[in-house]
Amino acid sequence: MRSAEPSDRDRQALATPNISDEATSVPPALASERASAPEQRIDPSTSPPPPPVAASTMDEATLMRALRATNGGNHERVIELAREGNRRFPKSSEAPERASILIHSLAALGRASEARGEAEDMVNRYPDSPGVREIESFTGAHRHRNIRLTDAGGLEYY
Repeated sequence: MRSAEPSDRDRQALATPNISDEATSVPPALASERASAPEQRIDPSTSPPPPPVAASTMDEATLMRALRATNGGNHERVIELAREGNRRFPKSSEAPERASILIHSLAALGRASEARGEAEDMVNRYPDSPGVREIESFTGAHRHRNIRLTDAGGLEYY
């Protein structure tokens, strides 16, 4: 006849939990939370953007759109786009804006000497562009000339 008391082996088996039962069971408090929580799905519209297109293959309008979209974000990419645009389209009407964006990105990266050099170039190359006054106050760069042609064909001293 068997004893009513469990053996040491039986006591150990009772004290050791069955891991597979524990892993699949969910406490009642968590089960209600899990049932009420919305199912998380991956939104395909938030997938990472495609790799950037090489600036050398863009026409000027595409380059300017990319530059404006990137401005304030990836300063290294802004510098790459602006310098490529200035190299390929130095006399376009968009050149002063590119120069201004380039100067601000250089300054944001702490490259003050490069920013100042670009600012000196901009204020002398595009003295009548809308952003020149802002760049002058932002960097301390000033024009080296004090005469310019007016729209009427005359000279103006400033």
